[in-house]
Amino acid sequence: MKRVSKSLLLVALFIGMTVQAWGQSSTLGKDFWVSSSLVCSPDKATATPYIAISAEKACDITITGGLNNAINIKQKVAEGSWSEFGHNDQTENKNPNVGPINVHMDPSAWYPTNMSNANNVYTLAGQKNMYGLHITATENISVYVILASKHSMDASNILPMTALGAEYYTQDYWSKVKSDFADAVGLTTILGTEDNTKVEITPKGDTYDGHASGQTYTIDLNQGQTYYLVTKKGDRLAGTHIKAKEGRKIAVYCGVPITNVPTNIAAHDCLFEQSMPINYWGTQFIVTRSLEKNGNIIGITASLNGTELKLDGEAQGVVLEEGQTYYILLQNAGDPNGKNAGTSPIDRIITGDALYIETSCPCAVYSYDTGNSFKGGSGAEVKNGQGDPSSVWVAPLQQRINRIIFGTCYTDKTKDHFLNVVSETEKCQNTKLYAMYGKTEIDKSNLLTWTPVPGNPTYSYARAKIGDATTKDYKVFRLVNNSKFIATVYGNGEDESYAYSAGSSAVEYSVSMNGHTFSTGDVSSDLFCIGTTFNFDASEGANEITRTEWDFGDGTVESGVITSHKYNSPGWYDVKATLYGKHVCMDDVDRMLGEVNFSFLVVQPKIVPGKIGKGPCLDDPTDPRIGKNVPDTVLPANCWEDTIVNYVYWGLNTTTVDTIVRKDSYYEPLTGITYPVDPTDPKSYDVDLKMNLTAEHGIHNQYQCDSLLERHIHIRSCLDLEIYNNPEIQFACKGEDFETPYTRHKGTIADMSAVINGREVKPEAADGILVIPTADLEPGRYEAVVSVSDTTCDTTYVYPISFAVYYPKNIFKYKYNNILAVYNSANNGGYEFTAYQWYYNGTKIEGATASIYHTEDQMPPGDYYVVLTDKNGMTLPSCSQTVAARTVVPNANAMPAQKLLRNQQIYIQVGDAIYDLFGQKVQ
Repeated sequence: MKRVSKSLLLVALFIGMTVQAWGQSSTLGKDFWVSSSLVCSPDKATATPYIAISAEKACDITITGGLNNAINIKQKVAEGSWSEFGHNDQTENKNPNVGPINVHMDPSAWYPTNMSNANNVYTLAGQKNMYGLHITATENISVYVILASKHSMDASNILPMTALGAEYYTQDYWSKVKSDFADAVGLTTILGTEDNTKVEITPKGDTYDGHASGQTYTIDLNQGQTYYLVTKKGDRLAGTHIKAKEGRKIAVYCGVPITNVPTNIAAHDCLFEQSMPINYWGTQFIVTRSLEKNGNIIGITASLNGTELKLDGEAQGVVLEEGQTYYILLQNAGDPNGKNAGTSPIDRIITGDALYIETSCPCAVYSYDTGNSFKGGSGAEVKNGQGDPSSVWVAPLQQRINRIIFGTCYTDKTKDHFLNVVSETEKCQNTKLYAMYGKTEIDKSNLLTWTPVPGNPTYSYARAKIGDATTKDYKVFRLVNNSKFIATVYGNGEDESYAYSAGSSAVEYSVSMNGHTFSTGDVSSDLFCIGTTFNFDASEGANEITRTEWDFGDGTVESGVITSHKYNSPGWYDVKATLYGKHVCMDDVDRMLGEVNFSFLVVQPKIVPGKIGKGPCLDDPTDPRIGKNVPDTVLPANCWEDTIVNYVYWGLNTTTVDTIVRKDSYYEPLTGITYPVDPTDPKSYDVDLKMNLTAEHGIHNQYQCDSLLERHIHIRSCLDLEIYNNPEIQFACKGEDFETPYTRHKGTIADMSAVINGREVKPEAADGILVIPTADLEPGRYEAVVSVSDTTCDTTYVYPISFAVYYPKNIFKYKYNNILAVYNSANNGGYEFTAYQWYYNGTKIEGATASIYHTEDQMPPGDYYVVLTDKNGMTLPSCSQTVAARTVVPNANAMPAQKLLRNQQIYIQVGDAIYDLFGQKVQ
């Protein structure tokens, strides 16, 4: 991959673009940008933040970035695993076959570890740092950040790139603590995911770096760069508006380094949670009180003026304005603290364990665990509360998920761990909870005791203690319910606690077809008959759908929220519904809300038997057995090999196998049998059912389609190859071979050849890199044609490739710490140049257009190259040289060298000595 990296570096000289993409948003993903807020310990101890990743499937994880790109981790993780990165207090293990993964990494590369005293946090105000980490995976994962220090911790579920947005409102709790932390402040981190991102900030409360409350200002961020927004002491950031221009995606992390919940309750801790973009806010929520806590404070933040509030179905007479937060204390019966707990911003006190919240416009809801000094009285669930403050995003009911792998965050203090789950009452008993340790799995579903939500009995909730010091080995869990749920994970201990949302679907639009509900990516396991009227309905979801564009996958496109369609041929159909509507409480303009893509299979009511095709053992085209039904005709021994090549005979039409391959398998629709197909294996595959069904053996689907089945299908994997070709960025250095990536999706390469400007060469392909011999080519631009033959199928594929051969990097020399000089024709192999342009780190050096580039002082370290025009008018760059900082010069008494002009010739003076440009001493 060396050559590709160099090419991508040079392309920045010529190309610049911004790509906008819409995708299904979820807390599961393969691409994440990660940073954090701040944790401060009441003991002023150093923070120990780390990252946790849960993976449903085995995959490869890559983590890069941080200050000076100090972090570069590549790690395999096991199926159903919870892996930790940067948990340096625990034993390191990089082998997924041995046990849970824990990879150590330098916390100071992505977190200000020197900030251990809350009194000094204000010094971070307005700082920009390269504290962003880029995490990618080969399968969907969930990512969590755990902020930890002595007696202080919290955690957050991290959003993937697909769920990030451009506009946010923050929420936090008052940054007021006891007198020994009188200068504690609120802090929000903003992380850029693209270079040159402009972000508008309208703070609620004055900031330490001089921005007044309500006054909008703008900052610039590059990819991976963070900005710290810090309040003055005693102020809150709740309701601060943060918006990236041009729809650029950013991440926002809210928190308070140390605070009390409620204010003036003695126990204090940090708060930390990633903000959700306003695109994904909801209007219906169920919040639950934490076990072993006597109360939770619930914050409801509005994004639009005139937002009305209902609690347990009753209007509250409350109207919230943009950025305003309404706080509710959900307390245990008998709790004596109530609204008299200091100066907490509590607007309403409700006694109960669960609360149903409705808002007229989309809102963000957070739950804050109270500190352990918020103690119960007579009749309370516990007399002494556990843990300290923590915060968690409460996912709207519209954003339920159906499965998640999560973990518990054990420390020496936090040993008790809990799970709160909300699901539909009718199907909540289907919820399964499994504790996992390696390949051992224990069903813990009996821990979930379900209670209907008083304000909305359509839903029920369960609160369970899922771990303590005696079950520490089982700290990874899988939660499953196909009817979907919302879950919160939290832990309590001596003077510390944490909480995070186990995950949500963020935004998931769906449509229905004949009573079946489909979301993006769904592939139906049901069969549908030709001639059936398919009724499509896109009116589901939290938004008012005003228009839907339907692509039925058979060349037909229609418009209408509700419509119908018929299919005239059997086969798989990929349907796309593009949804338009008016977002709740937004303006009246129709906007694209999203897409739903799904697939289903339509079958022929009467399917004729498969036919015998010509093959190696039936090579006579006049053989009477060819075209006969299978298995009525007796074939020679071992002659099933090529009976039907690459085709399935449906009766009305002939469909290639590729159209009915789903997820690398062939699905036999009438029997429900799936036959695996390995796309990387060149061998052929036989699907021989050897069934002779008649009408009396009729197989029926839900639409009562009668079908006869006699089937023998032969599947073979023809080569599917892609070779990367971008003539603007592909090159080789003079004297080196040209390399470019290729991707083999399936099949096997039999042979390769290449022709470059009429000359045949022999390329080599291995590990995804194609190497074409070009070491003997002179600088210039070339066209190559690569021919690839297929092992399995009698086919040759032709790929044109354009590339350039650049001048070698030693076409110029670095001398005396401050001179770069191009060799003349007598010393450079005979090349004669008429024009020059020097570049530093990919940027043109203005005015540097001579064969010599000279700086008065020592030349800055970095990458240098020169674009050369020869006597024939051809312009090409050289490959780059890296100039490192140097401390040794030819004459230590003279630094740097001085340029002299004598008799129209340039010489270099170093001290008293004089040299020519190439180091020969002349005086």
